Amino acid sequence: MTDSVRTDKIKSARLIRHAQSAANAGLATTAPDSIPLTELGRTQAQLLADHIAFPPDLIISSPFERAIHTALALANRYPRVPLEIWAVEEFTYLSPSRLVGTTQAARKPMVEAYWNDGDQAAIDGPGAESFIELLKRAKVMLDRLAASTADNIMVFSHGQLIRAVAWFIRLGEAAGTPENMRLFRELDTKDPLPNCAGYDLELRDGRWEVVHQIAQDGEVKFIDEFCTDQGMAPIPLAVMTRERSDSLEAIRASADDNE
Repeated sequence: MTDSVRTDKIKSARLIRHAQSAANAGLATTAPDSIPLTELGRTQAQLLADHIAFPPDLIISSPFERAIHTALALANRYPRVPLEIWAVEEFTYLSPSRLVGTTQAARKPMVEAYWNDGDQAAIDGPGAESFIELLKRAKVMLDRLAASTADNIMVFSHGQLIRAVAWFIRLGEAAGTPENMRLFRELDTKDPLPNCAGYDLELRDGRWEVVHQIAQDGEVKFIDEFCTDQGMAPIPLAVMTRERSDSLEAIRASADDNE
């Protein structure tokens, strides 16, 4: 191949959920945007950064503190890579003023009431957004990623925003129907996205695809119900030993409600 021969690169984006936060650990919190990482979360963020062998072209973070500090571990490892803050924050469907000083357990009845109602246009109060608005943010993010000159992008975000992106890719405008809103919640709670896990996306022929889910260790890749092609078999890119299987099962068992 000579320099005159041009090959089209496949644009890829890896969406990664932030490391463990104080809310994930069951601690009382105040505003959704200022929830910090725990000590374990800081360790998780550093381990994640240490396992990324090659620098991406661009690092993107949510403006929320827990996502920024997860992204900073990678940004500090590769200081020449630009770090940008985008509106890829978590889905805040309950008004923050109702949540000050509460724990995850205390919020559970309010959370269940919201999802059981299934009103995709409902806004709980100041500072909250609707499920339809969440999906619009997912589309805006995908459009910005497609327009970016970067080909290999890492996005540090939050569980429900990441899952909403995958849901929108799968279902398009139908992702926001009341039925699909309830199904989204059902699937998301059945198999929550662990801290530091995420999805690999690829842009092919102008369309985004959810290729596979990335486990928390960054090595095991598999297909779940949010992936575009669910007819594919799991992708064993790392040997699934008993120790690794037990570790991943423990991660799922301890997963929180995506805060």
